[in-house]
Amino acid sequence: MEFGAYNLEFNSMFYLGIDWGESKCGLAIADSENRIASIYKQVSRSDIYQEISDLNRKEKIEKIIIGFNENLLKKEKFQKFLAEIEKLEIPIELENEDFSTQIAQKNLIDADRKNISKDDDVESARVILQGWIDRQ
Repeated sequence: MEFGAYNLEFNSMFYLGIDWGESKCGLAIADSENRIASIYKQVSRSDIYQEISDLNRKEKIEKIIIGFNENLLKKEKFQKFLAEIEKLEIPIELENEDFSTQIAQKNLIDADRKNISKDDDVESARVILQGWIDRQ
């Protein structure tokens, strides 16, 4: 199975980045060997648990990196989301997402992408995940 630049048939572990939103979430993925984040897909918030479970069944997710900021930490919906993700029994780390949307939108503009608001969730997830990878 091919995913972007990744051949998902080898035995690498994967990191999953999440840009959480009230209605939709952006997902990004990186393998533990290459350590380069790529956009994966956008899913509705109600479908994210099943999406992560399915992905983890196909490819071992080593860690989930979730973007957060101080405002998100105060939201009950975000706290419920974190509690549900913890039930998946995959290690989780929170990564500060301040300015990730602005960086994502700039990246999309620089790449001459049309319909930036449609793609900024997945690009934000990629920015969050790559930031975490770069700090490791």
